[in-house]
Amino acid sequence: MPQIESTSVRSRQVSTILRQLREKSGKTAAEVARALGMSASKLSRIETGHRGLRISDVAALLGYYKVSEARREEILDIVRKADEQGWWLSQGTGLPEVWKELVDFESRATRIQNYELAFIPGLLQTDEYTAAVVQGINQAITDAELSKLVASRMARQSVLRRRNLQFLAVIDESALHRAIGEEGVMRRQLRHLIDMAERPNITIRVVPLSAGAHAGLRGPFAILDFEEEPSIAYVENHGTCLFLEEKDDLAGYRVALNNILKEALSPAKSVELITGLAGRT
Repeated sequence: MPQIESTSVRSRQVSTILRQLREKSGKTAAEVARALGMSASKLSRIETGHRGLRISDVAALLGYYKVSEARREEILDIVRKADEQGWWLSQGTGLPEVWKELVDFESRATRIQNYELAFIPGLLQTDEYTAAVVQGINQAITDAELSKLVASRMARQSVLRRRNLQFLAVIDESALHRAIGEEGVMRRQLRHLIDMAERPNITIRVVPLSAGAHAGLRGPFAILDFEEEPSIAYVENHGTCLFLEEKDDLAGYRVALNNILKEALSPAKSVELITGLAGRT
């Protein structure tokens, strides 16, 4: 059976997990390499993500660190799913596959910070709002395709029920004024935001129109942080989505988010603004 080897974002995340497991075990790289009969340089390349991961190598390391069977299968499954397109995906008509990739990351994240310029964040959208957005962007979509996309988005929102996930949604006020869908759709969407803001793990902040030009005008993005994996940034634009994990890229998006937050209203003032708009819509 051929070995699976990859240098995608997924495999590099596993590299970080393996390094952390070794550090927790108190073993040096030399000790682990000697015990498993591999060179120290090979183990170093595995832990730094400078080489693709082989199932056999990862399985051997997980066995040595006495990882539980459930956690072992979870990590090996990440390696199996990894491929050369793990960080760059063409959406085309396969949008649910892109969401599946994103959902997998979201399911393990402990914090998600999402900035949106033109629309309500996907994790906070109502089904009718989602349908109206998709139809507006792709007027040729069939009813069956639309139903599938909406169902995918609604299923994705289940991550918000996780108590260990903190979700920050930063929304440009222009998205709250945009008339999406038939009469009543936007009003119900705004009221949904108000309800979601009451959850202890969800924070909503609005960048008011009075902020003028700000760092968020470059476009939407999300930053995902994990307990045992390197953080990533997710950027979606014109039919492609990009997962970024390089330190410089992440630092740039964190700076952008901080600058955007300087212009944003407080959570309380944000809900007050949304409530006012919902009453007038």
